[in-house]
Amino acid sequence: MKNIIEVNNLKTSFFTPAGEVKAVNGVSFKLKKGEVLGIVGESGSGKSITVLSILKLLGGTGKIINGEIILDGKNIVDKDNKYMSTIRGSKIGMIFQDPMTSLNPVFKIGYQLREPIMKHLKLSKNEADKKAIEMLTLVGIPDAEKRMNCFPHEFSGGMRQRVIIAMALACNPELIIADEPTTALDVTIQAQIMDLMKKFQKDFNTSIILITHDLGVVADLADNIIVMYSGSIMERGSVEDIFYNPRHPYTKGLLNSVPNPEELVKKRLIPIDGQPPNLLNPPKGCPFSPRCPHAMKICLVKKPETVCVNENHQTSCWLINKDMRKG
Repeated sequence: MKNIIEVNNLKTSFFTPAGEVKAVNGVSFKLKKGEVLGIVGESGSGKSITVLSILKLLGGTGKIINGEIILDGKNIVDKDNKYMSTIRGSKIGMIFQDPMTSLNPVFKIGYQLREPIMKHLKLSKNEADKKAIEMLTLVGIPDAEKRMNCFPHEFSGGMRQRVIIAMALACNPELIIADEPTTALDVTIQAQIMDLMKKFQKDFNTSIILITHDLGVVADLADNIIVMYSGSIMERGSVEDIFYNPRHPYTKGLLNSVPNPEELVKKRLIPIDGQPPNLLNPPKGCPFSPRCPHAMKICLVKKPETVCVNENHQTSCWLINKDMRKG
């Protein structure tokens, strides 16, 4: 089965008056049709910048400085904005974390849904309206035809996020990128939105990249997980690998800071001590070494190689890489 997208050694930096911020530092992954990839990590770990690099939505100061992004057999890293505008919405749909800022407050919902449908699917206004109403109905918005004439402020947070999902799916993209899709919503609505995404993934065999800091969300939806820290991948593997056999101290730290509803005796959550590194001046060795309870001398001076725990499970840690450590 061919890869929907392939990212190789992606490096993205932001150039500020204070210096170069290395936001993404050598990230690689592949995604096949129908697969769901979860990318997890603390705020500032590079999750969102990784996917914004794929869409080339980095603003004036951000720039991809190395790597490949292969979509449909083409490397899109050097493609201009005109080309990318044909990709966004048609090949790749995006669900942003804040639906209020994702929707234009001065345009009606119907207009905002209709425009990308007309552009990418080449439909007439009436045909696009029918498609928009169909999508609103699919995502569970009642009275869809009437709601087409509403403004975003007339919808609740959960309803606005459903509109964003309808927009992302309207042009039948092969890949959906969901960046913290439930962050601004209450717990009940979060569950509804995740159930909705799960349904679409199953019904349409859509590939999904799910960005989140909530490990509970990826456990229920993802096939594979990437754990990011300081712009780098610390560990990757299947959901079972990451949850039941984590090998990197950072992954273990994330899991220890999340409550387990299945435990009969509730344990005190253990936070990860310290703060994420300053990306203007990142650590010389392993980026997690200043906060790692198991850090050794080599961790502070040399970045660890990636080690294969099994065919699908990899980690970058000197504790695992014993042979390299001896060398």
